[in-house]
Order: sequence, then structure tokens, then C-alpha cells
Amino acid sequence: MSEASFPSRSSRWQTFALALALMGLTLWLFWPATKYGFLNFDDDVYVSGNPMVLLGLKPDGIRWALKSIYESYWLPVMWLSYMLDTTLFGTKPFGYHFVNILLHAINAGLLFAFLRLWTKRVWASFFVAALFAWHPLRVESVAWIAERKDVLSGLFLFLSLFAYGKFARRPATGREVGAALFMALGLLTKPILVTLPLLLLLLDFWPFGRWAPERRPQGESALKTFRNMVTEKVLFWSLMLLFAFLTYYTQSLGHSIHSTGTHPWSQRLLAIPTAYLFYLGKTVHPMNLSVVYSDLSVSTTHAIVALLFLGLLTAAAFRAIRRSHAVLVGWLWFGLLLGPVIGIIRVGTVQVADRFTYLPSIGLAICVTWFAVDILPQRRWTRPILTLVAVALLLGCAWQTRRVLPLWQSSLTLFENATQQSPNSSVANNNYGDALLNAGRLEESVIYFERAAQIAPANKNRYEASAALALILMGRSQEAIARLEPLLKNSRTPDPYVEASYGIALVDAGEVERGIPYLERTHAAGNQRLTWTIELAGAYLIAGQMEKANALFAQMKERGWIPYASVDGICMAYLTEWEGGRSRHAWKFFEAMLARDPDNVFLVNNVAWLIAVNPPPGVEPGKALELALHAKALCGNTLPPNVMDTLAVAYAANDDFTNALHWINKAYDLARANGADVLARNIAKRRQAFEQGKRWTQVIAK
Repeated sequence: MSEASFPSRSSRWQTFALALALMGLTLWLFWPATKYGFLNFDDDVYVSGNPMVLLGLKPDGIRWALKSIYESYWLPVMWLSYMLDTTLFGTKPFGYHFVNILLHAINAGLLFAFLRLWTKRVWASFFVAALFAWHPLRVESVAWIAERKDVLSGLFLFLSLFAYGKFARRPATGREVGAALFMALGLLTKPILVTLPLLLLLLDFWPFGRWAPERRPQGESALKTFRNMVTEKVLFWSLMLLFAFLTYYTQSLGHSIHSTGTHPWSQRLLAIPTAYLFYLGKTVHPMNLSVVYSDLSVSTTHAIVALLFLGLLTAAAFRAIRRSHAVLVGWLWFGLLLGPVIGIIRVGTVQVADRFTYLPSIGLAICVTWFAVDILPQRRWTRPILTLVAVALLLGCAWQTRRVLPLWQSSLTLFENATQQSPNSSVANNNYGDALLNAGRLEESVIYFERAAQIAPANKNRYEASAALALILMGRSQEAIARLEPLLKNSRTPDPYVEASYGIALVDAGEVERGIPYLERTHAAGNQRLTWTIELAGAYLIAGQMEKANALFAQMKERGWIPYASVDGICMAYLTEWEGGRSRHAWKFFEAMLARDPDNVFLVNNVAWLIAVNPPPGVEPGKALELALHAKALCGNTLPPNVMDTLAVAYAANDDFTNALHWINKAYDLARANGADVLARNIAKRRQAFEQGKRWTQVIAK
């Protein structure tokens, strides 16, 4: 078709109803992901450990988003979207997951509406949009909070296409500005849209039909028409060049671009056809999916075979042009939009990834669908068979998507699968080790850190430092120190991971004064990770170096780490660490703090509670009772209900339920008298456990 006419009212209502149905089904399909947590792969850096995002949409955060190059990218629109999520939904994972799913559902609806408007094909358009939305390769882009950049840049792509469609219908200078603005917003979300001008040239051919002879001014040659369509896109070409340069610049600043020494040009060029074939294979057979894949096995033979196969498919697409422009446009859409991530410039830790197919996959869906409706012979039985095949494909995709989705519920499930699918991936082994470490499965975590170090010797220091951290948390600080010292001596330049772990090990072993300089050096070098900064602040507090602690707190406030920028904030951080399965390391901090400030009622009472509910290895319940009685003595005759509550829990931890019930009843009565109804209800639950002769353990507390 040469030009989309304005749809009738009934057609608009049909499009609207089908788009809503598609969006609703997509929301339902991915809804389980709203219950999933944060991952230890970018989620912690982008959201859960990013103080600016966690503050919400505030002036300081907006300024930071607009000016900061963070994690080797300048993506202000993405950061602002996360901040808006925080403002609307809070800091729990639900809101971030929900918005990802909602954006993906909207993208599906917009894709259907766009194709329906310009092709007049209702069910072909619906099938393309549904296949895009429900394909298992979409799970990574939707269920991974950190991949907001995929779904949000997709939204801006579709808005740009709609805006450009208005321009394509009636070209006039200035009418293209809206489409260029949406392209710019998309580029400020993810640089993947740099190839959009090339895609617009393809869409000028189909479905906009601007290359057709009847659309050209009388006497104008096809070449001149093409030149005009190129030059009219000057805004788009400018954005493409600007953001290509900006992305290269920010990636270079973050040292994220791999050199030709590690990945020679010959290897990269040979890998391109192999990578395209990999994506085709995963699209056709989306099994054995993983968040990370080992680098593709590349050889000259593999590359030649892949290139010949891709050449045959391309030749077939060009041959089909007389009967269907869509087949060629869809095939080239796939190739063009994959171009920025196909491996010519190696960035980051992975060569191929499911998420890279988010927008390119639309082209494949168009190619296959229009091949079926335009190229295949039309017989009486063609339509019912194609309908059955289409329904079966969509149901199969939805079924496989629901099977893959649970892998993303936690770092443990995600990277356990990754180590099975890609056992030779250092990233998979390292992140699984980190997930095991955070789950308290410390012995297991060391195995995977060591495996990662064997796979990627270039990153050995980082992985060995993580293994040392696991040893520290197991109470084997001296072993960790012995493991790290050779790495310190053999490194030509200071390694922040090794120095940070070494400093933490020394502090944990009681050598606080020796450990502080290593943590300070890491901090001063700009490696200001929140966990390392908390350890440095904790070391200052243990050593009684309050001037340095206060100076560090001021820096933390500037960084946006306001909840941790105080003595109480650091104590809360270690309390969270205790509750998260790292009780032994947290106890070391609190033990040192109690020795320095033994009459701090708040500190004494809270540590007593922690020991009673979740005693660290080697600490007997009697210690909880000792501290609880000390807190009672410090309060004198005016005992608050929370101190009585702690005393009751400490008695129960020592199986003295008579005294436990005595103090829990007093705590309950006082809480009710003070109007503390929430506390009173919680105390009542503990009283019920004590009446049954049960301790109030962390398991019961949950």
C-alpha cells in the first residue's frame, strides 16, 4: 500500500479493543514477576543500591540524573523513570517490576496499532505484536528490573514511529521534529536507537510506501527521491552521530570497551555471522535460555557457513520483493537493529544476550508473518491451517515464557540456571557465588568464586577477593588474610577489591588500626561502593575515630546515602546484615561497639534482641539474657515496653518461660496503656509462642 487512509470509527474501535486485549493478556502473562526480588546483577547498582534512585523524584536526584555518567552510561531518562517508580510505589521491588511489565504491555499494544493502521491487516498485525510480546526471549527484558532501558526505549521507538508516520503521510519541514524528539528520549534511555534513521528509510519503502512511483513528484527519479528522503532526516542523522560518539565516550571513561588485544578485529568479524545465527536459533527454538552465555565458539568454518546461510536468507528476502515488500523490510529490520550489539565493538561482560533481541525481533516476526500471508500459495485450506499454526505458536510461546519466568525470581534461581547452561562463564559462576554468599551458604560460595577465577584469570583478583569475603563471614579472617596477601604483593597497581577485602579481614580479626588504611585507600581512589563505605565507617566507630567518621558521614550525605550517614545508620546497616544471614560478621562490629560504649541502652537492648532471636555462631543464648538484664538495669525504674519485650525474648531463648511470660505480660499491658497498638499486637504473638513453650526465633518472627 502507498499510504494509510484514516481508519473508520468501527475500525478504530476494533483496533482499540484488540490492543487492550493484547495488553491485558501480556500483563497477565508476566504478572508473576511482580513478586520477584532484586537481583545481584545490575539491579543492586541501578536501583536497590543506588541512593539517588531510592530517594525518589527529588531535585537532587533530578540534577544527578541529568549530569551523571553512571556505570559507563549517560541515561537520564532511565534514572528519572526509576525515581518516579520510587515516588509512586516505594523502594520494594514490586513497583519497578510492575512498571517494566506495564511498559512492555503498552509496547505490544502500540506495535499492533501501528501495523494495523499502516497495513490494514488486522490479524497479521495482531500476530506480530503478540509474538513479540509473548516470546520467551522477552523475559529477560521484562522480568529484569535493570533492563528498564529495553522496554522504555521501546516505548519511545513506537512513539517515534507514530509521529514519523504523520510526517510520512504529508511531508513538510518541521513535521519530523516530534519523531526526532521521541528518538532523542529513547537514546537518553538506551543507545540502541542509533540505527533508527536507517529503519525509517526502510519504513519509507514499506509500509509508508514513499518509494512508490505514484508518490514521487512528476518527473522525479527514484534516485532523487531517495536522496530527498535521506536529507530530510538530518535531525535523525545528527542524533545518531551525537549519541554514537557520546556512548563511545562514556564507555571509554568507564573502561568498558574491550581492546583489540583481548578481542582482535579478525575474531570480531568472524563472530558477527555466528552471532546472527545464534539469535535466529534462539528465536526459532527458545530453549536453554540463560541470563549469561559463554562466548560463542568462533572459527573460520563456522563463520563461513553462517555467512552463506544468512546470505541465502537475504537473497530469498530480496527475491520476494515483487510479491511482498514486508518480507525484505522485516528481515533488514532484524539485521539493522541488532547491528549496535552484534559485537563489532565489544562492550561489557557478554557477547550475546536474550535482551539484545527486544526490538530486532519485531523485524523477524514481520518477515515470517508477511511471508505466510503474501508468499505462500493461497488455497482453500491455507487460512484455517495458518490460523491453527499461529494460535499454536502463540500458546507455545506463552507456555515457555511462563516456564522461564520463575528463573528470575531471585539471584539464586537465576544464576543456578546460568551455571548449568553456561558452566564456563566466569560471570555466571561469580554471581552464583555472590548469591550463595548472601544466602548464608558460604562454603558453597567459595567453590564458585574459585571456579570463576580459574575460568577468567584476568579477573582473578576480584573473584579471589569475593572468596576471601566469604571466609571472613565464616569467621576465618586469618585464612582470608593469608589468601589476600600474595595478591597484594603481586599486583602492579592497587586492586580495589583485594584492598577492600583485606581491610575488612583485618578489622574483623581485631586489627582495626591496620585495616583502616586499606579501606581508606579504596575509598579515596573513587571506588565508593556502599558496602565498602559502611565497613570503613564501622571501622572508624570501632576505633573511636569520630572526627574521621563524621567527615565520612558528610561525604555519604553528599552521595545520597543519607540513611547510613550517622552512627545509628551504620548500626542499622549491620543489623540488616545480621538479619540477612551474616550474623557472625555483624556481631563482631556490635561486640566492639559494646566494648567501647557499654551503657548505650539502645545498642545493648537491640543486640540482646538479635542474639536471642538469631544467635551468631559461637554465641550462647546466655549472652542475650546478660545484655537484656544490663539494659533493664540502665533504665532504672522506668522500663519501656520494648526493653521488657527484649527481656522476655531473652528469657525464652534460655528456656525460662516463667520469667518470659512474666515480662511479656508486663510489656503487653504497658504497650496497651501507652496506645502502642502495633507493638501490643506483636507482643501478643510472642506471648502465644511462650505459652506453647516455644522460643521467639527468627523463623517464627517471619
